[in-house]
Amino acid sequence: MPDSIRATLKHLHEQKSEPIVGTVFVGDIPIVMVRDAQHLTSAFKMNQKNDRRESSVPSDRFYDDFGLQFEFQGKDEDKPYFYYSLTPQSSQKVYPDLYSGRIRPTDTPESSRYQKLREYLTKAVREKERQRALGQLFFFSGHGYISESKTARMDEKAAYFEHFPSLAGRTNRISYMDHTDHNPVKEHLMNEMMRTDLDLAILHHHGYFDTEYLNGTAPIRTVREAKEFIIRNVRMHVEEARERGRNYDSLRVVLEKRFDLPSTWLGDNPLADSLRIADSTLVANEDLHLEDFKIFGYRPNVPVVVIDACFCGSFHKDDCIANEYIFQPGSTVAVIANTVNALQDKWYDRFIGLTAQGGCVGDVVRFSNLLESHVIGDPTFRFAPVPGSVDVDGLLLQNKASSWKKLLKSPLPDVQSLAIEQLRRAGALSSADLLRIYRESPYGVVRLEALMALSPDDHFITAVTEASQDAYELVQRQAIRFIAKNGDRRLIPALIRLSIANNTSDRCNFNVMTALACFPKEDLLAEFDRQFDAPSVQYLDKNNLRGKIRNTIAHSADRLTTDIDKVVKGEASEKDRTFTIRALRNTLPHHKVPELLVYLQNCGDGNTQILLLEALGWHTVSCHAADIAATALKMSEDASLPDAVRQEALKTYRRIHEK
Repeated sequence: MPDSIRATLKHLHEQKSEPIVGTVFVGDIPIVMVRDAQHLTSAFKMNQKNDRRESSVPSDRFYDDFGLQFEFQGKDEDKPYFYYSLTPQSSQKVYPDLYSGRIRPTDTPESSRYQKLREYLTKAVREKERQRALGQLFFFSGHGYISESKTARMDEKAAYFEHFPSLAGRTNRISYMDHTDHNPVKEHLMNEMMRTDLDLAILHHHGYFDTEYLNGTAPIRTVREAKEFIIRNVRMHVEEARERGRNYDSLRVVLEKRFDLPSTWLGDNPLADSLRIADSTLVANEDLHLEDFKIFGYRPNVPVVVIDACFCGSFHKDDCIANEYIFQPGSTVAVIANTVNALQDKWYDRFIGLTAQGGCVGDVVRFSNLLESHVIGDPTFRFAPVPGSVDVDGLLLQNKASSWKKLLKSPLPDVQSLAIEQLRRAGALSSADLLRIYRESPYGVVRLEALMALSPDDHFITAVTEASQDAYELVQRQAIRFIAKNGDRRLIPALIRLSIANNTSDRCNFNVMTALACFPKEDLLAEFDRQFDAPSVQYLDKNNLRGKIRNTIAHSADRLTTDIDKVVKGEASEKDRTFTIRALRNTLPHHKVPELLVYLQNCGDGNTQILLLEALGWHTVSCHAADIAATALKMSEDASLPDAVRQEALKTYRRIHEK
C-alpha cells in the first residue's frame, strides 16, 4: 500500500543521523491518483464526476510532501492506481520535503521492462561518471504556445544568461529553434536533440501522453500552396463523411458549391489510397509521436530535458513521451514533465540555474510546488559544478537563515532567488524587503522571485503596478496575472495603460483581456477615457480606434457579471448556475465577491455552497481574500450546515489563510 511506503520515507527523512533528502521510485511502485486537490495544480480543472481515472491527478507528492494529508478512496483492480482525497485538515500548499523521481519501464514487443531498466541504469551510471559541466543549452517553441509571443522568446534567452552566467561569452552556448523555422520541424528538432554536446533542452509546446505537438498548419506562401491547402481541407471533409457512413459524393457537391470550387480540383477520386496516405503522412509529420522513436531511430542525447507541455510525463500510462526519452539508448537520463495538463504561463524555469551549480535535477521539481510536475528518470543527476558555485545540497540541509541572508548578495541570480524563497518560508523577509529587492535587482529572474513571494498588501500593489511595465516579459506577464487575481481598483490604471499600449506583447495582451473581466466596467471605462484622451497618447485615426478599444473593454468587463447577477438573484437554471460558478475558478470579478458571499451563506443549497466555496478558494491573493477566508471559517464552524459543506469551507479557509 502507498501508506506504508510514505511512512517509511517519512521515518527515514526525520531520523537524526543522515536523513534522506530524496527518493527514486523504480518499477511498479503504487501510483497515487490524487482527488480534491486541483488547486495544487497549475491548470487541471476537471469535474470529478467524470471517470476517476481521468479526473484524478497522478502525483508522487503523496510520497514526498509530508505536510499533505490524504484519505484513502479505493483502488483499481486492473491497474496499480490507488485513489486518495486531500483532506480539509491537510496543508493546502505543496512544499515537498524530498525530491523524487519515477523510473517505470513497461513491457513492449521489442523489450521487457527488466531489459529496459537494466539498460537505463547502465546509461545513468555512465552519464554520472562523465561529470560533465553544463555547457550547451537548447530551447524550442511549438505551434500556438503562449500566443507564439516573440517578445517572450527574446526575453527567455536573456533570462538563460542570468540562470547560467557561465554560458555568456563570445562562443554561442544557447541555441533556439522555432516551429516556424521549418514545416515540418520534427526531424530538425530530433537532429538537434541527438547532439552529443548538448546538456540541457527546454521544449515549449502543447502535448499529450503520446504526442509532442510541434507545427500545426504550414503557412501558405504561394498561390499553388493555397490551392493545395483548399483541396486537402475539402478532401478531409469528404473522407470524414465516408468514415461516418454518410454519402460523401453528395457532400462533395455541397462543398464545391459552398467554396465555389471547380469540380476538376478534387479529381475523379478524392478518396484514392495514394491521396489518403499522403494526407495522413502530412498530418503525422506535424507532430512527434511515440512510434517516431522507433520509426526514425530517434535517440536523444541530451542528459536533461524539460518538456513544458501537458501530459507528456504521464508515467501512469503504459507508455508516455517522457518514458521514451529515458528508455532510448542515447544519453537522456532525466526528463521534467507533467502528468496532466499544465498552465502555459507557469513558472517553468524556477531555479533551473541551480543545475549548473551542482544542484540535482530533483530540486528543480521540488521547488516547482506543483502536484503534476515530476522527474521521469534519475532525480539525483547533477552536472559538475562550474567555478564559483555554492553547495546547494548543504545549504538546503542546514537551512540557516543567517546563511540565506548572506546569499541575498550572491553574484548568482538563482542562488539569490533560492535565498529569497527560504527566507520567505521562514517569515524572515517583510513585504517591504521584497519590494526593495524587486526595485533594486538588475536580474529579471530575481525580480520575478521577489514579486511572486509578495502577499497582498500595499507593497504588493506597488510592486505589481511597477512590474506591469517590467523589462522582462515573464515578470510583466505574471504581474498582469496578479492584477487579474487581486482585483484591487488601484491596479486599474496599470491595466488600462497596457490596454491602450500599441505594442503589448502577444501573451501579455492575452492576459490583459482576461484581467479586464475582473473589474467594474464603469471604473475601467472612466480610467480609459482619462488616459486615452490625454494629448500624450498619439494614434493614427485616434477617434475610430478609441471606439474599438472602448468597446473591447466594455465587452470584456461584462463577460461574467451578468451571469453572476442571475445566480445571486436566483434566476439561473441549475445547469447555468453550475457553469457560472465553475467559471469563477479561472476569472473572478472581485467587486462581485461581497454579493457572492451573501448568496453563499443564504442560498440554502449544499451542492451550490460546495461549488462556490471551492471556486472562491482559488483566489488566495484577491483583495477580498480576507473576507472569503472569514466567511469560510464561519461556515466551517456552523453545526447547522451539512458536514460536506463544512469540510469544503474549512479547506477554502486553509487555502487562503496558509502562506
